[in-house]
Amino acid sequence: MTATRRLLLLLTGINLVNYLDRYVVAAILEPLGKELHLSDAQLGRLTFVFIAVYMCAAPVFGYLADRFHRPRLVAGGVALWSLATVGAAFVHSYPALLVTRSLVGVGEAAYASLGPAMLADGFPESERAKKFTWFYLAIPVGSALGYGLGGLVAGAWGWRAAFLVAGLPGLAFALWMAFQPDPERGAMDTVRDEGGGAPYLQQLKRLFHNRIWLACTASYVAYTFAMGGLSTWGPTLLQRRFAISTARAGLVFGGLAVVTGILGTFLGGWLTDRWQKRWPDAGAGISGITLLAATPVVAWALGTQNLGLAYLMFFLGMFLLFVNTSPVNALTVSSLPSSIRATGVAVNVLLIHLLGDAISPELVGRRADALHAAGMPGGDALARALVLVLPAILLSGLFLWWARQRPAKA
Repeated sequence: MTATRRLLLLLTGINLVNYLDRYVVAAILEPLGKELHLSDAQLGRLTFVFIAVYMCAAPVFGYLADRFHRPRLVAGGVALWSLATVGAAFVHSYPALLVTRSLVGVGEAAYASLGPAMLADGFPESERAKKFTWFYLAIPVGSALGYGLGGLVAGAWGWRAAFLVAGLPGLAFALWMAFQPDPERGAMDTVRDEGGGAPYLQQLKRLFHNRIWLACTASYVAYTFAMGGLSTWGPTLLQRRFAISTARAGLVFGGLAVVTGILGTFLGGWLTDRWQKRWPDAGAGISGITLLAATPVVAWALGTQNLGLAYLMFFLGMFLLFVNTSPVNALTVSSLPSSIRATGVAVNVLLIHLLGDAISPELVGRRADALHAAGMPGGDALARALVLVLPAILLSGLFLWWARQRPAKA
C-alpha cells in the first residue's frame, strides 16, 4: 500500500471515530438529561460548548499546520478528544460534562483543520472528488455508529457506558498517525503556489478575496446550522412524538444516516467526477440543486404525524443533504493555493461552526422549551422548533448556485 493510500485509510478511520464521538451524545440526550435533571436548552448547550471551543481552536491549528509536522499535530488532537470522551463517563454534574465536551472540541479542531489539507496534498486535483468521497463516507458511517451503538449501549448498560465505547478506539488511531510522514505541501497541485511564508494577515486577505471559497463557506455555514439542529434532535423527536425507545430511535436514525450517507456521498462524488470535465462548475451545481430539493422534503418529515411517513421523508431528505458533502468539500480545498490551504480550511471550520451548529441545537432547544411551556405537547413542540432549519437548507443551496461560474481569486 502506498503512503498516500495509507494516509487516506487512516484519515478516513479517524473521521469515522470523530463522528461516532459527536453523535453518541445525540443518541443519549434523553436518559442523560433525565439523570442530570437538564432542560432542552441545557442539552442543546452541550453542542454549543463543544463547537465554540472547536471553532476557536481550529484557526490556531491551521496556523501551526502550515508550519509544523501535521501528522503529529493530528495524533495529539485525536488522543486528547478520545481521553476527554472517556472522561465524560465519570462525570456527575453538568459543569463537569461541559468541561469534557470542551476538551473534545480542542482535540477535534486539530484533525478537522489538518485532515482535508493533507489529503489534498496527497492526490492530484483530478482525483480529489473521488478520494474525498471515501473520506467523507466516514461521516454517515460514524454518525450511524454513534446513534446506533450509543442507543444500544445506553439501553443495555446506561449512557455512561456509551461514552466509553465512543472514546477508546481513537487512542489506537492516534498512535498510528504519530508515525506517518507529512505529504509535501502543494506537490499535487496543477499550478505550484509560491506564496508560502507570507504573514498571517496577508494569508487571511487572500482567503477573503477568493470568491469560490467564500461561496462554499457561506453555503456550509447554512448547511451546518441545519444539520446541527437535525442531527442533535432527530432521535429525540422520534422518541417524544412516536413514543419509541432510546435504543430503537438510535438504531433507526443511525440506519437512516448510514444508508443515505453512503448512497448520497457516493452519488455526489460520482456525478462530480463524471461531469466536471465537461462542466467545471458541476460540483457546485449538483450540490445546489439537491439542497434546494431537500427543503420541502425535510419540512414534510417534521410535519407528519405518521411514523412510517416520517421514516420515509427523513430517508429522502437526508439522502439529498448528503449528496452535497463530497462536491462542496473538494471544491473548497481545490479553490485554495497550497500555501494557505490549511489556514483556509481552519477559517472555514471556524465560520461554519460559529454561525452554524454552535448555535442551532440550543436555539432549537430554547424554542422547544418555550412552546412546551405554552402547552404544546413535547413531540410537537420539538418538531415546530426544528422548522428553524428549513430556511438554512434553502440558503445553503442558493449560495452554491450563485457560486457557479464565479472565478476564484487568490
